[in-house]
Amino acid sequence: MVAGSDAGHALPALGVASILAGRGHEVVFCSGAEHAGLAAAHGCRFLPLPSPAPTPLGERDDHRDLGHLLWQVGADLGVALAGMLAARPPDLVVADVLSSAGGYAAQLLGRPWVEVVPHHLPDPAPDLPPVGLGRGLARHPLRRYDDRRLYAKQQQSLDLGLTQADEAARRIGLARRVAPVLRLAATLPSLERRRRQWPAQAHVVGPLAVDPPLPPLPLPDGDQPLVVVTDSTAAGVEGGLGRLAAAGLADLDVRLVITSTRLPPREDGRVVVGPGPHAPLLAHADLAVGPGGGGFVSKAAAAGVPLVVVPLQGDQREAAARLRDAGVASVLSPARRAPRWLRWQVVRQLADPRPGVAAARLADEARHLGPEVAGDLVERVLAGERPVAEGPAEHLPVEGRSAPWRSHRGDGR
Repeated sequence: MVAGSDAGHALPALGVASILAGRGHEVVFCSGAEHAGLAAAHGCRFLPLPSPAPTPLGERDDHRDLGHLLWQVGADLGVALAGMLAARPPDLVVADVLSSAGGYAAQLLGRPWVEVVPHHLPDPAPDLPPVGLGRGLARHPLRRYDDRRLYAKQQQSLDLGLTQADEAARRIGLARRVAPVLRLAATLPSLERRRRQWPAQAHVVGPLAVDPPLPPLPLPDGDQPLVVVTDSTAAGVEGGLGRLAAAGLADLDVRLVITSTRLPPREDGRVVVGPGPHAPLLAHADLAVGPGGGGFVSKAAAAGVPLVVVPLQGDQREAAARLRDAGVASVLSPARRAPRWLRWQVVRQLADPRPGVAAARLADEARHLGPEVAGDLVERVLAGERPVAEGPAEHLPVEGRSAPWRSHRGDGR
């Protein structure tokens, strides 16, 4: 199991690793050193992820390019990782979507590999809004034209990425980069927009992330609605949502918990601030507020909690749009990131019963999905199968599948 250090990527991968270890498989979890103790607690042997070589001065501009970081650096790390595993090669490699080293290492060792996507499926499609912009479905001819224009540019970028991936593979002695046999998307069927062609290897498996090894925060005093706020855990991403919530919500007639490592810990009547696991809080929450990271979104959905989303960067904007379209969240745009606007969004969501109904629907889907489904799929690959997904609702009970998904089968990348 290979994942980077960011909690949003490592914790979903560890959710899959934990299930497999519990079923008697020997699992090696390869990630940043800060996850060594948590991996051991979940029954996995830990292996530190190789570090990239220092960047030569003349190549610094190249290293700002995502394609270079994802493929060329990933291929170099794949060689190092394969060397670390060569004495006892794994039967299968499972790698996070941003950890291309795992895929390259699997190829060098002659093994199949599976990809974990810790959020919605990010594949562009000509019949959907451009991925990453937070747009809803187009309702005007000019918007549809602009969506198609941006889709074409995104597809060009993806094609360039595949070319870079193959070039990086050849540089380490492979003929080309081989795609994963399966992709496990840690989202819910109702958060996937209908598309004419569903990638046959993409399986929607529901929430995967485990909670970090932190002591639970106490619930605030009182019986007012409980609002749970989280800051982003992604490296290099601007924080500040916790501070915004403290300024805008602390004097509301609510109980407020802010999970954050950026603010001083606090336990003051109806306000609690500090680092802590989300799941115990969301089990009691009336509303969740976050930037739209996949782990927090999936935990809130599994708990049936409506959201206010304040997106900060790409995949968060996309998650916010899908939650909004599903009726479970309101979205505060970056242009309105001020305490009074956040306060208004929270008050409005708490007063509206409809997001709670939509959140209950997501929770019902989540009950049938999760790490157990992902573990089943991985074991089928280990047995030599290549499970095909008919659509995002493939792993829900038949009566829980919405009719529009049943014919959306395709073999897109």
